[in-house]
Amino acid sequence: MRKYTKMLAAAALAAAMSTSVFAAGTTTGLTDINTYWGKAAIEYFYNNHYISGSNGQFKPNEDITRESVAAIINNMIGEDATVVTTDFTDVKGRWSERAIASLVDKQIMKGYSNNTFRPQQKLTREEFAVIAYNYMNYKGLTTSDTATPFADESKISPWAKKAVDAMSAAGYMKGGAKNTFNPKNDITRGEAVNVLYRMVSGGTKDTTPATNTLETKVFKDIKDVYGSVKAFAQDGIMYWQGDTLHVGVKNKQNKDKLEEAIASDTTIATGAVTVQTSTYSYNDYKNLASRAEKIYKATESTNTVVKTDVDYVNEKVVLTVPSISKETQTNLNKELGKALRIVIQ
Repeated sequence: MRKYTKMLAAAALAAAMSTSVFAAGTTTGLTDINTYWGKAAIEYFYNNHYISGSNGQFKPNEDITRESVAAIINNMIGEDATVVTTDFTDVKGRWSERAIASLVDKQIMKGYSNNTFRPQQKLTREEFAVIAYNYMNYKGLTTSDTATPFADESKISPWAKKAVDAMSAAGYMKGGAKNTFNPKNDITRGEAVNVLYRMVSGGTKDTTPATNTLETKVFKDIKDVYGSVKAFAQDGIMYWQGDTLHVGVKNKQNKDKLEEAIASDTTIATGAVTVQTSTYSYNDYKNLASRAEKIYKATESTNTVVKTDVDYVNEKVVLTVPSISKETQTNLNKELGKALRIVIQ
């Protein structure tokens, strides 16, 4: 079981750059989870590279697909030394092919009798419970399968009953209003991640978002120096590393002003915030990510799913792709150089 470590990036502060509104509590490169109830779990999975966003969004309230679940769990397990393959007719060539093959090989997921996997099909809560239960068995996690009956127990399919009971008894999956499990309802992306998060954290982690008071205080000082968060986004970034909030600034004069403002802010504890020089700003990273995708798609298949993230600590845009040609890699390195890290997944 992986040890829970906190390394949260808080640079999505300019999600609404066209207005004065900003996501003060957003602590990753994702801009749409600030008020989401399960934010902590999504942040943990994002920072451990189990999930990634698209155009800075995770879309936690959208229903999750079978291939997305396969990809997330495969990332949690890690790449196999030996690449396994699959014969599913509707999976060949998809971005999720390796992940699906890996999970089927481990008997965590399975296909259908007509030799299809249905990668884009949504998952019901009871279907996801079975997959999560299979993952639990694969990892050697044990729990009682005796759980308090749900009010809609009769609606749970017989083939899913043991899994639902086990997940409920362990506290990994919970009931809704009036103690209902709603087995036939589709499970969302955010809900699925929170279930898996409880599993890797032993079911003890609180997934309820807390108010980031330190960030709120720092944003106030940022607005005093820059006049607006929009102006700061052109010059700086913000991210968590451990228990320290880092603020990176390109312009030395602005860095000195902000450092002085934070140091004189009596509401901020000494050492809680580090102001440092940054090579890139939030807007720079946004533009670099856009350029990376554009360059990749200029010489690769336009149907290829491309994902971009930001590693603020090492000052790199991370481009995740299923494959890449030498020509494309040369073009990317020529245009973006050390600002880019390519991950083939």
